[in-house]
Amino acid sequence: MPTMPRTSDPAVIEHRLLDLAYTTDTVITAPLLAYYVPCSIEDADRVLDRLTTENRLTLEVDDDGNVHYAVPNRQRISPPLRQQAIVRRDPMELQAHTPHPLVAAVLSAIVPGAGQLYAGRPLSAIAWFTIVTMGYLLLIVPGVVLHILCVASAAGATRQLRPGTA
Repeated sequence: MPTMPRTSDPAVIEHRLLDLAYTTDTVITAPLLAYYVPCSIEDADRVLDRLTTENRLTLEVDDDGNVHYAVPNRQRISPPLRQQAIVRRDPMELQAHTPHPLVAAVLSAIVPGAGQLYAGRPLSAIAWFTIVTMGYLLLIVPGVVLHILCVASAAGATRQLRPGTA
């Protein structure tokens, strides 16, 4: 998630406080608000104290002496679509795909090694292409046998990359 610039503007801090209060069930404290905004703990504390004196928040102290604030009649709501966090993904993650064994097998059946390339194994793809081609050049039977092994290997290579498979 992109980092927000630090602020000391009470209006911005109050707005982020309302966002925090109505979209989460978390206990509101000055350090939490400072982290969420982001701002200094002192700025968060000033806004919380002001809202408490205006009776818009209630100040609560637990048995251990921890101070937290509560919004009267607080009900959790879903954040508006424009304010929902946009999850940024690593560009490498966007390029990553989960190869399917059938696709890899078909590709290797058409071109030896293409399934391994699809599964993200370029060195294996080059090796299979070379070996199968040499098998076909020597005699047809070794080429066919090697080609079948290449197809099986391509399907197996995708299984190793799929989540939840061994």
